[in-house]
Amino acid sequence: MKKIALILALMMALIVSGCSVEKHEEIEKNNNGEKEVKTVQEISSEEMKKIDLYVTVMKAAFKEENGGSSFLAVEMDTLEGLSDKGKQEVLNKLKDISENVYPFKDVKDEDTKFKQDKNGSLVGSIDGTLLSVKIKEMSDNKAIIVATSWFGNLGAVFPEYKATYENGKWNLELLSMGIS
Repeated sequence: MKKIALILALMMALIVSGCSVEKHEEIEKNNNGEKEVKTVQEISSEEMKKIDLYVTVMKAAFKEENGGSSFLAVEMDTLEGLSDKGKQEVLNKLKDISENVYPFKDVKDEDTKFKQDKNGSLVGSIDGTLLSVKIKEMSDNKAIIVATSWFGNLGAVFPEYKATYENGKWNLELLSMGIS
């Protein structure tokens, strides 16, 4: 009885806070080839809101200046507050810029994507762009966030935006622009 009361209290807290987490079941085969039903947690509405912020800001920075769109590399460590599934969703939502979107750590050493100096330090991209974000301030419906669109040591932009969430989308106001 106590477990049921605890579960009901938790569900009510989620409903009251406006945070919804959906779950669904998927049928998969285990190592023995037998079918198993697994419960998969969906992305919460709050996490999706943050995903949309990151994607909106990275797309805006890319539009400002970029090194090409044959690939995008995303610095995943900058996607604060996202689950692995949320980070994957960011990559998926950037595929309208390029079909080839990767976590930066997976492609940083590929000589078909990045140029390196004799010390092994990155100096530029090859028809591609490295994207990242940094939240300076964040509240429910407002954020100050800096994006980076990097394509070389002498080729990068660092726009800082004031983001406001209205009517289900993030609206950006450019506050400042750093250029390299």
